[in-house]
Amino acid sequence: MIERYSQPEMKRVWSDENKFAKWLEVEIAVCEAWSELGVIPKEAVPKIKLARCNLKRME
Repeated sequence: MIERYSQPEMKRVWSDENKFAKWLEVEIAVCEAWSELGVIPKEAVPKIKLARCNLKRME
């Protein structure tokens, strides 16, 4: 985004940190559904929910 045209809230919404956090939410939701279908063990879901994004590690 062009800095001078960016509202603080919009910058937060479109930040890499927020993007990866939303992707992680989707991945967790998929894992929950897969556990209900028996694709992955139900016991794995609580461990998966502990996952966090670390942008510094991703650079």
